[in-house]
Amino acid sequence: MMNNLKLNIKKDGKPAVFFLFLKRTITLALLICAVASFCAAQNAIPNLISRRLLNDLQVTVAQTRQFGDSITIGLVIRYGAAFDPDDKGGLTGLVTRMLIKAMADRSELVNLGASVDIRYSWDGIRIMMRCHSAGFERALLFLYQVVGEARFEESDFTTVKQSILDELQKPPDPRRRIHDQFEAVLFQGTTYGRPLDGTYESVSAINLGDVRYFYRRFFSPNQAALQIVGNIDPAAAHQRIARIWGLWVRNDEIPFTFTRPQILAGREIYVENDRDSPAAQFIIGGMFPRYEEPDYINALLASRVLEDRINKLLPTSLITVASEGRRLASPFYIQGQAAAEQAIDQILDVNTIVEEMKQAFATDEEIAAARQKLTGEFNRELETADGLCNILLDAELFRLGSNYISFFLDRLQRVDAESVRKAAGAWFFPDGEIFLIRGPLPLLKTGLDGLGKIQLLTPQIISR
Repeated sequence: MMNNLKLNIKKDGKPAVFFLFLKRTITLALLICAVASFCAAQNAIPNLISRRLLNDLQVTVAQTRQFGDSITIGLVIRYGAAFDPDDKGGLTGLVTRMLIKAMADRSELVNLGASVDIRYSWDGIRIMMRCHSAGFERALLFLYQVVGEARFEESDFTTVKQSILDELQKPPDPRRRIHDQFEAVLFQGTTYGRPLDGTYESVSAINLGDVRYFYRRFFSPNQAALQIVGNIDPAAAHQRIARIWGLWVRNDEIPFTFTRPQILAGREIYVENDRDSPAAQFIIGGMFPRYEEPDYINALLASRVLEDRINKLLPTSLITVASEGRRLASPFYIQGQAAAEQAIDQILDVNTIVEEMKQAFATDEEIAAARQKLTGEFNRELETADGLCNILLDAELFRLGSNYISFFLDRLQRVDAESVRKAAGAWFFPDGEIFLIRGPLPLLKTGLDGLGKIQLLTPQIISR
């Protein structure tokens, strides 16, 4: 989960033979498309020129000509909401919003005709600024002044904090609510076991001193990376960056040492009783490999095969399969909604499909289709300056290596049926799963009897 904040100051025989031929033709077409997409992406990968400044800021310039005169400047800080104090969750979000306000209050952004997006997640804060090549140096200076020389004023703090508290008092979206409940259960006892944005109580406890302390401790060049994507000379860009960003003073590294979540042992069933609802929201979930683990790409493709299979076998269901790569531990879940009297049957159908994937090989057609989707999504990212910058920021945030783009596409082509089956067995609820359901308990309980002990969700788990 990542919170996105935007500041835009800009605008019998023959039939059998025929079907066999058709099946092989479709498989071949999917394979050709995947290979073509892979080759196209390889040709689109720009030359990356990297340099580390004396203050240990990692700088990479991706010289591109296909994006015209637009330049995207990306900055990532490798400390995020995982480092929020236990009793002051939401601190990272508050700091991020204060940076947004600082940008909005300055005339330079308007004069540059630029736009800025800021995102924060458990693992970091990222900023992407778009500008015209003619204003590149001014944009670099503006971004440094806001981030490297940040000033947090009392009046801004009061305004931003109140806006967050107002948002936290609004009822959450039902899908977001049950997702937060799932993560609270899955990561109970760890830093991820609380809402990313904090709660009303935790944000209320934050003071301006907390904001300034977080900034001094975690905003440091040796735990940051600057990415430039655009039609710009790398040598000139590095020279300008060093002159401006080389002033940023580094701090000591903060070790990423957190309690890991416990491995699931059997099936855990949690129910929130919503007596008057005719429908039920549900999640089936467990753990997924971390972004940097070798098995991540295999598991990612396996999850796409699973989603396609579920949608094919349960075409009228509103079900999504999702995962999120993180540094410490990643969630994997299957989320859906159904009429209350049908929800348990649907959950069991999904569970059966999962178990079948762990026992039998996926077909060549399924793997080719999933690979084509993932390759297409990745290629579309490479086709925009923002998308390419985001991929480079991911590589830096999760320390995936400078060759991550080529590595990802190459590994994706190498995933076969055995890799998918092994990944499914290793990551699709190998030791147990969490069933989390929100709906009318009397209707749900009959179907759940015999599946395991039902635990009612407590106010602590469902607080936002």
